[in-house]
Amino acid sequence: MPNRLAAIVSLGCAKNQVDSQIMARQLLELGYSLTEDPSLASVIVVNTCGFLQSAVEESIDSVLELSRWKVEGPCSRLVVAGCMVQRYGHKLPEALPEADFFLGTSHVHRLKELIGPASAPRQPRPVLISRPRYLSRELGSCRVLDENPASVYLRISDGCRNRCAFCMIPRLRGPLRSRPVSAILEEARWLAREGAREINLIAQDITAFGAEDGEGSRLIPLLKGLESVEAFSWIRLLYAYPDGITDELLTLMRDSRQILPYLDIPLQHCVPRILGAMRGKLPILEPDALVDRIRSRIPGVTLRTTLMVGFPGETARDFEELLAFVERMRFDRLGVFSFSPEPGTRAARLPDQVTESDKESRRLTVLALQAEISRELLSRQVGRSFPALIEGPHPETDLLIAARLQSQAPEVDGSVLITGGTAAVGQIVQVKVTRSHVYDLEAEVISDGGSL
Repeated sequence: MPNRLAAIVSLGCAKNQVDSQIMARQLLELGYSLTEDPSLASVIVVNTCGFLQSAVEESIDSVLELSRWKVEGPCSRLVVAGCMVQRYGHKLPEALPEADFFLGTSHVHRLKELIGPASAPRQPRPVLISRPRYLSRELGSCRVLDENPASVYLRISDGCRNRCAFCMIPRLRGPLRSRPVSAILEEARWLAREGAREINLIAQDITAFGAEDGEGSRLIPLLKGLESVEAFSWIRLLYAYPDGITDELLTLMRDSRQILPYLDIPLQHCVPRILGAMRGKLPILEPDALVDRIRSRIPGVTLRTTLMVGFPGETARDFEELLAFVERMRFDRLGVFSFSPEPGTRAARLPDQVTESDKESRRLTVLALQAEISRELLSRQVGRSFPALIEGPHPETDLLIAARLQSQAPEVDGSVLITGGTAAVGQIVQVKVTRSHVYDLEAEVISDGGSL
């Protein structure tokens, strides 16, 4: 009897995770069972990232490592999918002869027809790639959710209408394409029936949702529709670009029982000259003014941002201004990236490139400052009580469980280690914070969460 196991290794962002779940559903429809152990699988899919050269290198290393199971294990089909394929396309079969098939970002829905049943003869090694245009309009049941789907990602659009000088996304994911509101709400209701309590909205820019038709964003009607799904206790907004943060959006968030007071805004920098070079236009609002407006409209809001250091032309004085901005704004969460001169981007050709050593030094300096800020902010939560979503066993020990507060997005914002009390996975319970660290908290369960 042929091996009927398949494994998917998903690299990169949350949007890739959704694509992996779509491919997982197709494998189930072909009669495969899913395994987390690639050494047991006859089909292995690697869903790659291609945003930065470092991510490409990680993807290639993963493909090469997994290809060993074609020799040492039962693997007969090794599929490479995602952004790295979209970036390098028809060059990959020669560069990675270990792989059997290649799927670009607009072809993940064709995995089923490509590999065929397990008994089908092996096909030639095609590369399915084209300019990204496809967008899943299907219902949520085209996905395979995690074992404990209390917290899920809900993708509302793909692609991007921005043309930032440093960014590969329009090339990798295509132009902005928004899903119909009706399809998103139908998927949301399916997710609720599957047990979702937290919905994390994702897109390259959620504030641009529906704006490709020239009539402005349709995010507000979508959010109001999602609020009607009573099973959702938490609705979280991720990847909200600064230009799309309207007063109407902030008012809706402030007054909502379900939309969390949490915003993930990729500010990138604070110096107008640098921001203009990054985006090809001057920012509509100064970052200070935007942050002040958000905090005045939503008291207690959690703000996460992403900054880039070492963009071409960034001087030592510019960096000092950025450092002062971080000190002044005291963001709850902050990610820092060094500029990477990706071939094919405008920024890679700009003069006044910053040295690698200076970029790394600046990155570490911002991270050190943010660590101090985070430690101080989290220390203020000791002794206070908050709702927390129970996620499951802590990744470092099965003896303790991990949870997250409303102020902590999945995967990127740290977590809460539950050191006392019990609760079921997927519950939202009341916890009391007993200890703080740089990015994580410890807490005890003080209610069973039955009414939360």
